[in-house]
Amino acid sequence: MCATNLWVINAAAFTPEFTRFTTDVLGVEPTPSEIRISSSRVRNSSTVFTLIRRMCDCDTLVGRRNDPPVDGEISAEAWLTWLRDLPAHVPHVSRIAVMRAWSPEDDVIAPTHARGIRIGELTEDVLRDVRDDNLLTIDYPRAA
Repeated sequence: MCATNLWVINAAAFTPEFTRFTTDVLGVEPTPSEIRISSSRVRNSSTVFTLIRRMCDCDTLVGRRNDPPVDGEISAEAWLTWLRDLPAHVPHVSRIAVMRAWSPEDDVIAPTHARGIRIGELTEDVLRDVRDDNLLTIDYPRAA
């Protein structure tokens, strides 16, 4: 069994610019997934994707709580930069979400708990504290 962080973004934001920006900042290309997340916080039309550098996300900072860093993991600074700077590079982003799942096998999975924050509330501790089978949504201010 292995942990997989399923990321979700509105379909209009999953563009070549999003892929390029993500790859530049995190060093990994977003890979679309067939899995869907059943939650009122996630639109059915959203794109679910993974950012896996190895076989799974057991060694990524997101969801690892107080575990010490793993050699070669994406740094907290890179994660925070990617999430905070996303709207400057991807104009249609309004929300991004992440759900940590253990060996997801079903086509549709439902979180046991969901929490929403604004981008200004995002910290390394928030990312580290994404619990198994929990959904974290991060909202961006709406453009005028």
